[in-house]
Amino acid sequence: MNIALIFTLSRVVIAPFFALLFILGYRRGSPLLIWAAIGCAIMIELSDMFDGMIARSRGEVTDFGKVCDPVADSVSRQTVFISFMVAGIIPLWLYLVFFYRDAFMQLMRIVCASSGIVLAARQSGKLKAIMQAIATFIVLLIVLAKVHHVSWIPQSVAGMHTGFWVVLATALYTAASVIDYIIPNRAALVRMLKRKQVSVGT
Repeated sequence: MNIALIFTLSRVVIAPFFALLFILGYRRGSPLLIWAAIGCAIMIELSDMFDGMIARSRGEVTDFGKVCDPVADSVSRQTVFISFMVAGIIPLWLYLVFFYRDAFMQLMRIVCASSGIVLAARQSGKLKAIMQAIATFIVLLIVLAKVHHVSWIPQSVAGMHTGFWVVLATALYTAASVIDYIIPNRAALVRMLKRKQVSVGT
């Protein structure tokens, strides 16, 4: 256990508190709870920003940390979008875009690891994380405006919650970003599939 890993694991600990505060705040129309949820979201993003920097600066980069970081990212961000879904801001199918993308990426990491390849982070993945963070805070600000009775911010566009359109744009890029991981690792995927076919045949 090191400081960088504590920062990483803190996202998993903070995420359920975000969900509880946001869902209760949204349903009760409580500005205090929404502000508290925003505070949790800020801590999650700061953790994601600093854990890698701390690990590299202190020479504490570990194999466990490399595995734990994307898992903590997935858990924390999916918790945010689950909260939006439970609140009725986004539908189930839109949340599933994030869920299945992360599940596929976990499968990719397992397949590449079985071939001795470490699935490194790519620019598309980093941009995806930034877009998801921005979408999260935009939705939170829209909700905050609602509980503070700010009338000039629309609560719906074309019959859908305004936050839906924000998350939709992010979901489209999130799904497309998978391609950037498949192309450079397609050889490992092909080898894995061939290996499975041979084992089944024998």
